[in-house]
Amino acid sequence: MIKRCPQHGFFRGELCQCGSAGQLVLDETKTEQLGRLVAGGLRHFPADLGLEMDCHGWVDLAKLGEVVLSRHRWASLDLVVAMIQSDSKQRYEIRGDRVRARYGHSVDVDLDHPENRRPLLYYGASEEEADRILEIGIKPASQRYVHLSGTAEKAWHVATFRTGNPKVIQVDAAAAQKAGVKMMTVNDDIVISETIPYIYLSLLATRDMAWREKA
Repeated sequence: MIKRCPQHGFFRGELCQCGSAGQLVLDETKTEQLGRLVAGGLRHFPADLGLEMDCHGWVDLAKLGEVVLSRHRWASLDLVVAMIQSDSKQRYEIRGDRVRARYGHSVDVDLDHPENRRPLLYYGASEEEADRILEIGIKPASQRYVHLSGTAEKAWHVATFRTGNPKVIQVDAAAAQKAGVKMMTVNDDIVISETIPYIYLSLLATRDMAWREKA
């Protein structure tokens, strides 16, 4: 659900960071419906919704508002803004009169986020995936870019949603970028990348993942 705090604006969940219960803006069901529609328009099928997307993934914000209203009578541009501003995962960004998804695209876009500065990055995978990745590298599957984590722990937790025995691949990002692999920082947790050759990858040893015992 989305609520509004008089002091801190829109937030998700029961309480704002300040402890305020806030005022309900959108219930859980409608938040999910709006989220799926916006994700479709900004990540997967903009043309099907009548949205014109430029090469960097931007679409007209007002037009997106018209689209959501045409699909849901209760929806509005203000609710789209509320959804974006309350999203702790920072999936989307608004710049002036434009909006875009920051990551997760299946459509062909050329994102222009800042260059990654972390020397090491991490990718969570199943045991079978890890074996294959160490042989052929990490390639985008259903998405335009490979999504990497800034910490091994985060990569491991992401992989737990797909497998009961997660493995963590360590990426020598500094060497890969020096060789010409494009990597961009999306937010504090996510870096996106083009295909990463296997020579920059190694399997993180179990002894280096002590935090997983606390999960």
